[in-house]
Amino acid sequence: MKNHVDNIQFHTDKIAILLAAYNGEQYLSEQLDSLLAQTNQDWITYIHDDGSTDGTVAVIDDYVARYPQKFVKIEGKSTGGAKQNFFYLLSSVDAPYLMCCDQDDVWLPEKVEVTYRAMKELEKEEA
Repeated sequence: MKNHVDNIQFHTDKIAILLAAYNGEQYLSEQLDSLLAQTNQDWITYIHDDGSTDGTVAVIDDYVARYPQKFVKIEGKSTGGAKQNFFYLLSSVDAPYLMCCDQDDVWLPEKVEVTYRAMKELEKEEA
């Protein structure tokens, strides 16, 4: 049996935002722009496209080219659905904190900051 760690392709000490994409061309730019507008900028977004047939890959490639420090495209074959796409992302990225987002979300500017703060508070409670 293959160990989860064997599949890890990316390591970061930042917050990893995982975005599973599929045929989201009409929504994706708005979501990626909302990530760029976050008050907490200590994050990297990892995106895996699940075999889109629209312009989703072109949108992803554009943001990766313009903001390589913020967006990373994870190559890989189609996983067969959103759930499996997120599992693929989870098995590909190692980070101290993970957040998942959908391609058609639009995050409020404080989303990462507030969520990170809540995660840190939970850690304190568990310690």
